[in-house]
Amino acid sequence: MRTSIITLAMLTGVALSVAAPTQSAPVKNLKDCNGTYSGTYRNVTVQAGGSCTLSPGATVLGGVHAKKGAANLLVYTDVGHNIQADGVTGTVIIGPPGCKFDPVVGNNIHVNASHNVLICETTTKNNILVTDNDGRVTVRDSVAGNNIHVDRNRAWVKDGGEHHNRPGAIRLLRDSAGNHIHVFHNDPSRVLVLKDDSPAPVVK
Repeated sequence: MRTSIITLAMLTGVALSVAAPTQSAPVKNLKDCNGTYSGTYRNVTVQAGGSCTLSPGATVLGGVHAKKGAANLLVYTDVGHNIQADGVTGTVIIGPPGCKFDPVVGNNIHVNASHNVLICETTTKNNILVTDNDGRVTVRDSVAGNNIHVDRNRAWVKDGGEHHNRPGAIRLLRDSAGNHIHVFHNDPSRVLVLKDDSPAPVVK
């Protein structure tokens, strides 16, 4: 049957055409995230002084890295691999305003040596690590496949934007980890508010 169709086409002079495959635009790295973005990126980097918002319409195939001195990092969408914030001077939020949906992070979240940290309704394959920060610290309604560590956070530094009782408290609310939840060696001035976490946090 196939030979008959090809022969018929040759005899009648009908040209058989094959559509060329469509080529999608290459996915680029966003090397200086400073503003609000909703495109598709391989990796996202926030430089010193940058204030980066990844909207719910953004797609990050790789990871997000906020470098020392970055002003703010707001991640409201899924991230393929890791989110790392080290030395952010303002606010780090992972999870949308109002916590209305569940962003997924392929590997780890690590927020270190930054100021205010809010991780909300986020699911990570491996770990959530919140270490050495000096502002408000909250991890709520989140799931880590392995561990949650909220360790060695410094004494609270007031920044004038607080409208909450005990703003310097460290809060872990309704979180879940596959292995352990550790709250180790935080500054003794920090009040701990731990509610409905599973397993129960180990505090040192």
